[in-house]
Amino acid sequence: MIDTSTEASRNFGARCLSLSSAAHTVRQRAIRRGHDLAGWRLARMMRDAHTIAQIKSSEREYRIWLISNRIGRNL
Repeated sequence: MIDTSTEASRNFGARCLSLSSAAHTVRQRAIRRGHDLAGWRLARMMRDAHTIAQIKSSEREYRIWLISNRIGRNL
């Protein structure tokens, strides 16, 4: 039998690490664009996520940000 608390904590840690790494990319892109306050806000939200609710919210906002940046690049 798998200990779900250990599995959940590993998953939680991996998600936090992934968000933190992605936040660096978002912040770097915001710097290159100049006054990209939305990018700065998103990077900070992703970096500071410490609860499941904050992680889910950050992941959702990050997916939206990725989609909007892909569309903006193709125009």
